Amino acid sequence: MIYEVLSEGADKARTGRDICSELNITARELTQAVELERRAGHPICAATGKRPGYFLAANQEEMQRYCKSLWRRAGEIFKTRRACLATIETLPAPDPDTEQEAG
Repeated sequence: MIYEVLSEGADKARTGRDICSELNITARELTQAVELERRAGHPICAATGKRPGYFLAANQEEMQRYCKSLWRRAGEIFKTRRACLATIETLPAPDPDTEQEAG
C-alpha cells in the first residue's frame, strides 16, 4: 500500500504528513504499514535532513545508507534502554499492599 505511492530515489522523498493525507491514515498507521512492508521486502527508506520523508531505494547504495542509519538508531535506543534500566534502581520498590489492590 505505502510502497505504491512512493517514488524511487532520496530526491523524491515524500513526507509522512503528505502520505497520510493522501491515504487518509494516521501517522501511527503509516509507521506500522511501512514496517510491515519493509519486512515483506519492499525497499522503503526514510530520510531526515534537507529532503525528509519516505522513498523507495533507487539502488543498493541508498538502501545501505538507510540500513546504516537504522544501526545508529538502534545503538541510541540501546543506550536509552540501559539508562532506563539503571533508573529503575533509583525508584522506590512497589508497595505490595497497593499492588494487590490494583490486581
